[in-house]
Amino acid sequence: MELIKVVNAKRTLEGLAGQENIGAHLAYWMTRFVVQAQHEHDFYIAETKKLIEKYSEPKEDGGVYIPPEKVEEFNNAVDELGRTDVEAPKIKFALSELSRELKMSMKQMYQIIDFVDESK
Repeated sequence: MELIKVVNAKRTLEGLAGQENIGAHLAYWMTRFVVQAQHEHDFYIAETKKLIEKYSEPKEDGGVYIPPEKVEEFNNAVDELGRTDVEAPKIKFALSELSRELKMSMKQMYQIIDFVDESK
């Protein structure tokens, strides 16, 4: 599976972590997913930082920026990183359980859709 799909799903599930109305069963599997995806997330962050270092230039205030002539190349490199094939967590969420216990936006559902089992 593409790295970016795992990273986005992890981020979405972490964003739902503060909801107190999630049943223990679903909360358990959401937590397991987040834990299992941590390695891929850390890898994505580290590699993105390397790309920023590679394509950025220092600013006078101590920050960095990507020069306009390097933006397209940088974006392509980040996209390529996101398409890296990784082993995804082997966790599927039952659509019936998600719909019973969570209110989600379409954007949130899009981020986890590859990990949803419509038949359950």
